[in-house]
Amino acid sequence: MNKKAKIFIIEDDPDAAEVMKVTLQAQDYQVITASDPQKGFVKAKQMKPNLIILDVMFGKQEMTKGFDYAVKMKQDKDLASVPILMVTAVNIRHPGFKFSPETDAEYLPVDDFIDKPAQPRDLVEKVEKLLEQKVSRWRAWPKKTD
Repeated sequence: MNKKAKIFIIEDDPDAAEVMKVTLQAQDYQVITASDPQKGFVKAKQMKPNLIILDVMFGKQEMTKGFDYAVKMKQDKDLASVPILMVTAVNIRHPGFKFSPETDAEYLPVDDFIDKPAQPRDLVEKVEKLLEQKVSRWRAWPKKTD
Protein backbone atom coordinates (compact mmCIF):
# COMPACT_ATOMS: atom_id res chain seq x y z
CA MET A 1 0.00 0.00 0.00
CA ASN A 2 1.17 3.49 -0.81
CA LYS A 3 1.56 5.14 2.59
CA LYS A 4 2.01 8.46 0.83
CA ALA A 5 -1.66 8.50 -0.09
CA LYS A 6 -3.35 11.91 0.03
CA ILE A 7 -6.10 12.16 2.59
CA PHE A 8 -8.35 15.18 2.70
CA ILE A 9 -10.20 15.93 5.96
CA ILE A 10 -13.21 18.28 5.82
CA GLU A 11 -14.02 19.01 9.47
CA ASP A 12 -15.01 22.26 11.18
CA ASP A 13 -13.93 21.23 14.68
CA PRO A 14 -10.24 22.25 14.73
CA ASP A 15 -9.39 19.86 17.58
CA ALA A 16 -11.00 16.86 15.87
CA ALA A 17 -9.34 17.75 12.57
CA GLU A 18 -5.94 18.09 14.23
CA VAL A 19 -6.21 14.77 16.08
CA MET A 20 -7.13 12.95 12.86
CA LYS A 21 -4.39 14.76 10.95
CA VAL A 22 -1.68 13.93 13.48
CA THR A 23 -2.87 10.31 13.73
CA LEU A 24 -2.72 9.83 9.97
CA GLN A 25 0.54 11.71 9.49
CA ALA A 26 2.10 9.37 12.06
CA GLN A 27 1.17 6.58 9.61
CA ASP A 28 3.03 8.44 6.83
CA TYR A 29 -0.02 9.75 4.97
CA GLN A 30 -0.18 13.18 3.36
CA VAL A 31 -3.02 15.00 5.10
CA ILE A 32 -4.70 18.22 4.10
CA THR A 33 -7.63 19.80 5.95
CA ALA A 34 -10.46 22.23 5.29
CA SER A 35 -12.98 23.53 7.79
CA ASP A 36 -15.82 24.34 5.38
CA PRO A 37 -17.49 21.85 3.03
CA GLN A 38 -17.97 24.34 0.20
CA LYS A 39 -14.29 25.33 0.17
CA GLY A 40 -13.41 21.69 0.77
CA PHE A 41 -15.31 20.64 -2.33
CA VAL A 42 -13.34 23.08 -4.50
CA LYS A 43 -10.05 22.09 -2.89
CA ALA A 44 -10.81 18.37 -3.30
CA LYS A 45 -11.35 18.86 -7.04
CA GLN A 46 -7.96 20.57 -7.27
CA MET A 47 -5.95 18.12 -5.17
CA LYS A 48 -7.57 14.82 -6.24
CA PRO A 49 -7.18 13.00 -2.90
CA ASN A 50 -7.11 9.22 -2.49
CA LEU A 51 -9.62 9.48 0.35
CA ILE A 52 -11.96 12.11 1.79
CA ILE A 53 -12.87 12.17 5.47
CA LEU A 54 -16.04 14.24 5.74
CA ASP A 55 -17.83 15.47 8.85
CA VAL A 56 -21.63 15.52 8.93
CA MET A 57 -22.49 18.55 11.03
CA PHE A 58 -21.06 22.01 10.36
CA GLY A 59 -21.51 25.32 12.17
CA LYS A 60 -23.09 26.33 15.43
CA GLN A 61 -26.50 25.24 14.19
CA GLU A 62 -24.99 21.82 13.44
CA MET A 63 -26.36 21.83 9.93
CA THR A 64 -25.93 18.46 8.23
CA LYS A 65 -24.05 19.88 5.25
CA GLY A 66 -21.84 16.80 5.13
CA PHE A 67 -24.76 14.77 3.80
CA ASP A 68 -25.30 17.27 0.99
CA TYR A 69 -21.62 17.39 0.09
CA ALA A 70 -21.28 13.60 0.05
CA VAL A 71 -24.01 13.52 -2.60
CA LYS A 72 -22.48 16.47 -4.47
CA MET A 73 -19.09 14.70 -4.58
CA LYS A 74 -20.61 11.51 -6.00
CA GLN A 75 -22.34 13.57 -8.69
CA ASP A 76 -19.05 15.21 -9.71
CA LYS A 77 -17.04 13.34 -12.35
CA ASP A 78 -13.71 14.34 -10.76
CA LEU A 79 -14.64 13.18 -7.26
CA ALA A 80 -17.14 10.35 -7.77
CA SER A 81 -14.54 7.59 -7.52
CA VAL A 82 -12.89 8.94 -4.34
CA PRO A 83 -13.93 6.90 -1.26
CA ILE A 84 -15.57 8.90 1.52
CA LEU A 85 -15.26 8.11 5.21
CA MET A 86 -17.97 10.02 7.05
CA VAL A 87 -17.10 11.03 10.60
CA THR A 88 -20.01 12.00 12.79
CA ALA A 89 -21.36 12.40 16.28
CA VAL A 90 -24.91 11.82 15.00
CA ASN A 91 -24.94 8.18 16.15
CA ILE A 92 -23.85 9.27 19.63
CA ARG A 93 -26.09 12.34 19.95
CA HIS A 94 -29.08 10.62 18.31
CA PRO A 95 -28.70 6.87 18.96
CA GLY A 96 -31.83 6.02 17.00
CA PHE A 97 -30.19 7.07 13.73
CA LYS A 98 -27.57 4.30 13.63
CA PHE A 99 -25.99 5.35 10.34
CA SER A 100 -24.15 2.59 8.56
CA PRO A 101 -23.00 1.99 5.00
CA GLU A 102 -25.07 -1.20 4.89
CA THR A 103 -28.38 0.51 5.62
CA ASP A 104 -27.95 4.11 4.53
CA ALA A 105 -25.69 4.23 1.50
CA GLU A 106 -28.59 4.03 -0.94
CA TYR A 107 -29.36 7.66 -0.13
CA LEU A 108 -26.04 8.64 1.45
CA PRO A 109 -23.23 7.43 -0.84
CA VAL A 110 -20.32 7.11 1.57
CA ASP A 111 -18.06 4.10 1.84
CA ASP A 112 -17.88 3.89 5.62
CA PHE A 113 -18.76 5.73 8.83
CA ILE A 114 -16.78 6.38 11.99
CA ASP A 115 -18.16 7.87 15.20
CA LYS A 116 -16.73 11.02 16.76
CA PRO A 117 -14.43 11.23 18.47
CA ALA A 118 -12.59 8.92 16.09
CA GLN A 119 -10.40 6.55 18.04
CA PRO A 120 -6.92 6.47 16.45
CA ARG A 121 -6.84 2.70 15.91
CA ASP A 122 -10.35 2.67 14.37
CA LEU A 123 -9.50 5.64 12.16
CA VAL A 124 -6.33 4.04 10.82
CA GLU A 125 -8.08 0.71 10.21
CA LYS A 126 -10.92 2.31 8.27
CA VAL A 127 -8.55 4.53 6.28
CA GLU A 128 -6.38 1.55 5.34
CA LYS A 129 -9.44 -0.47 4.32
CA LEU A 130 -10.76 2.31 2.10
CA LEU A 131 -7.37 2.98 0.53
CA GLU A 132 -7.06 -0.72 -0.31
CA GLN A 133 -10.52 -0.48 -1.90
CA LYS A 134 -9.02 2.26 -4.13
CA VAL A 135 -12.30 3.53 -5.60
CA SER A 136 -15.65 4.31 -4.07
CA ARG A 137 -18.26 1.63 -4.46
CA TRP A 138 -20.63 4.55 -5.08
CA ARG A 139 -18.73 6.05 -8.03
CA ALA A 140 -21.81 5.53 -10.23
CA TRP A 141 -24.26 6.64 -7.56
CA PRO A 142 -27.21 6.28 -7.30
CA LYS A 143 -26.33 2.80 -8.54
CA LYS A 144 -24.19 0.59 -6.31
CA THR A 145 -21.09 -0.45 -8.24
CA ASP A 146 -19.61 -3.24 -6.07
